[in-house]
Amino acid sequence: MKLTTEQINYIENYIQSFDIKWYEIQVELTDHMISIMEEIWEQDPELTFHQVKHQAEQRFGRGYFKSIVAERKAILQKEYNRQQRKMVAEFLKFPKIIASILLGVVAYQVSFYFENPAKYLGILFGSLFFLSVPMIYNWIKYRKINGKSFLAIEITSGRVSAGPMLGISLANFIKQSIDYNSNFLIPSISIWVLLFLICITGLHIQTTILKTIKKQYQLS
Repeated sequence: MKLTTEQINYIENYIQSFDIKWYEIQVELTDHMISIMEEIWEQDPELTFHQVKHQAEQRFGRGYFKSIVAERKAILQKEYNRQQRKMVAEFLKFPKIIASILLGVVAYQVSFYFENPAKYLGILFGSLFFLSVPMIYNWIKYRKINGKSFLAIEITSGRVSAGPMLGISLANFIKQSIDYNSNFLIPSISIWVLLFLICITGLHIQTTILKTIKKQYQLS
């Protein structure tokens, strides 16, 4: 037996009463509960709406809402890592590896314009911070879309910022290492190229997820 529009609205408000922050989780739980209720009602049409709702609640069990959020976080983090590893790996294979090598060569050639290699590497790794600007902008602008918060955006934004932050934190260590061993320049540039790839692929994933969410939930 299908729920009426009024009954569906009631379930939506019921799910929202649990103060679930993330809109896509609210939608998923609402759809899941409606599906369970319709299944129960199909088996026993004599039950009232509230009796069906009560039985559906029993199937959910205590702590289900919290557990589903934790489960979705783990899934989103795993999927983000999988996508990023795949994209970075593409830049280490032909033909995209040519662009990666050229980036490293250009970075190496620019180092000859600096008398102090340590200073150059500090600037090079510090430049990764500028890649975090569009990431932070996207997070601030789309932290809420039409007043709705999305777990996928929150998780992605946190993962995306890790690349630039890692680069900045490595800058001081790299500078000290090059002071002791000038041969460390090429390995340092290789590390920078890898971090650069992590940053740009992360930004691409973030942008793609934003577009997907806006399209899926018909948001502007």
